[in-house]
Amino acid sequence: MVTLRLILGSAPRESGCRMLVTASGAFGSIGGGNLEYMAMQKARAMLQESMVPRQMHEPYGLGPALKQCCGGAVRLHFEVFSGDCPAWVTSLAGDLRQQKPCVLVMAIDRPEPLRCLVGEDEPASAALPPQLWKAAQDLLHGAATVAEADDGLPVLAELEVAGENWWLQRMAPQPHPLVLFGAGHVGQQVARLLQGLPFAVTWVDSRPDVLPSTVAANMRTVRTDDPAAEVAAAAAGAIYVVMTHSHALDEDICREILRRGDFCWLGLIGSTTKRRRFVHRLQQRGIAADQLERLVCPIGLPGIDGKQPATIALSVAAQLMKEKPWIRVNNDARSGYGHQ
Repeated sequence: MVTLRLILGSAPRESGCRMLVTASGAFGSIGGGNLEYMAMQKARAMLQESMVPRQMHEPYGLGPALKQCCGGAVRLHFEVFSGDCPAWVTSLAGDLRQQKPCVLVMAIDRPEPLRCLVGEDEPASAALPPQLWKAAQDLLHGAATVAEADDGLPVLAELEVAGENWWLQRMAPQPHPLVLFGAGHVGQQVARLLQGLPFAVTWVDSRPDVLPSTVAANMRTVRTDDPAAEVAAAAAGAIYVVMTHSHALDEDICREILRRGDFCWLGLIGSTTKRRRFVHRLQQRGIAADQLERLVCPIGLPGIDGKQPATIALSVAAQLMKEKPWIRVNNDARSGYGHQ
């Protein structure tokens, strides 16, 4: 396992990103380019030599030495694992499957690194100094200031305690819940682009044979005769993207979302004319004006123009990522056609 740490200046990725290297493959990335290529060569040499100690640190300059234009410098941390899955990995995987946040604490200067998982409200462990345990609890509950990576996940925090260097990293990749209504031409393209992005997608349609039988790991499909009823089943704070084959169904879905009120973001495909009509109709159906202001329509990032399904989908996906944490959008600033 190769971990990027101690960034000085520009670097291709954030501190804390990891890459797992085997004799014949690699998983994850520390940023690509010559840095990643050299790291893979080093890792495979360590595997062939059954290297002892089992971990080491190595500095890399990203300028003349590697002929990369970033201009910064990083230190890579290399670890060699046997063929057996370490117990801490099994425990970590179990916590993440159950959506339990935890902090991975690791002493990085020892020949065999000590790792400990710190969960919520757990008693202090004798394996960790009290100062370190408190720092892990602070990080777990958001009291510590930790920079975020581009995907929204916390990066490594480093502390020196009792003469040793320690890493702390909050391990809670909880993708934001997103409900996508509609599996037409645009919906298919939107779903394709949401693969691999930090969303847990529920993809809903009422029509038979439009939802694919196989979807990405971060998606599940729901074929139902009553798509609007799926709003009640969604998680609190969800993002909603509404683009069904029927304006009447779009309206019913938007009404349920606006009535519920605890959504993070609601985007509706359509034009400014469609939005005006929906606002008028939804007002007549009892939706308050302050809630209607939160209805984003047209959707899509300004500047990405075109009505082709793939272009519209790119615009919508870019908007979701640019506006994270998906704060309220000023619809009055939008103009043009929102891609029906």
